[in-house]
Amino acid sequence: MNISVAEYLTKRSIWEEMTAGFKLKNPAGTIDNLKWFVHYGHANNRFRPGYEEARAIAKAIINDVT
Repeated sequence: MNISVAEYLTKRSIWEEMTAGFKLKNPAGTIDNLKWFVHYGHANNRFRPGYEEARAIAKAIINDVT
């Protein structure tokens, strides 16, 4: 893990708030759900405001944790 637990939880909380209205497999910010969002979330969310930023945050979290 390249980031602290506090940093991870902060980023995860931001991502969860940003994607509150998005169509997701599961709204929880677990690593599996973040990976799903990065790979499949574009189908229903690419035109939603904040999608690109939410995707960037999800990718950053995945890269920092793995």
